Amino acid sequence: MDQHALVALDPSYRKAGWAAIASGVIGIASFGLLMTAVTTRVTWIPSDRIWMLFNTHDFGVALQFLLLLFAIFGLRTLSDQTPPRLGKAAFATGVWAVIFVVLFVLLGVGGKIVSNGLYMFPQGILGAWLIAVNWRLSGALPAWKRWFGMIVGLGLVLTGVCFVGITYVYFPDSLAIPAVAPEKLKEVISPANTFFHQLLPISSFMGVATLPFWTILTGFQLLKKRGLAAIA
Repeated sequence: MDQHALVALDPSYRKAGWAAIASGVIGIASFGLLMTAVTTRVTWIPSDRIWMLFNTHDFGVALQFLLLLFAIFGLRTLSDQTPPRLGKAAFATGVWAVIFVVLFVLLGVGGKIVSNGLYMFPQGILGAWLIAVNWRLSGALPAWKRWFGMIVGLGLVLTGVCFVGITYVYFPDSLAIPAVAPEKLKEVISPANTFFHQLLPISSFMGVATLPFWTILTGFQLLKKRGLAAIA
């Protein structure tokens, strides 16, 4: 590799790699906050402490996904160096899915403007993107990591499906803008609601909990590529 190519390539991998690792670490912490809030919540109407945990989680997720943008740019650079390339449409889909996750999660802080679960829908779109991208990047990523990414993506897709199902069947009023207060939501009990509520914890651990680890591994992959480029 010539010196000019190295100068252009090296910083891109370095920034993307460290941003991806930071995203993963923040994602792990955010998921821990979410689990703490869910498992210690004792009433339907959240207490001030539970709201604080939810809100801190939301800010953490926003930062997690902002940093994830750098990983997406890093994957595009990686695919440019090791075809098959990540197409413009695929790249744009990932970027916009992340942007909408950040937008919806910030609008949902405190449950005042939109539902604080609305971000799960674009998160599901990101999951579909992960499946497609990990399938596509056969030349850039090792096989085990691609399969892991596809499993993570499937979990995120199912989480998004659960949000749509629960919202449509159980809490249709939760899509109102401004958001409806929890105590004013009307519950709709049905077998479909039971199914989606039972599926949600499984999909969350399958996709939401594992996404940070995939992101960290991607960060190390980008840093490894940078190191190989430096000695080439």
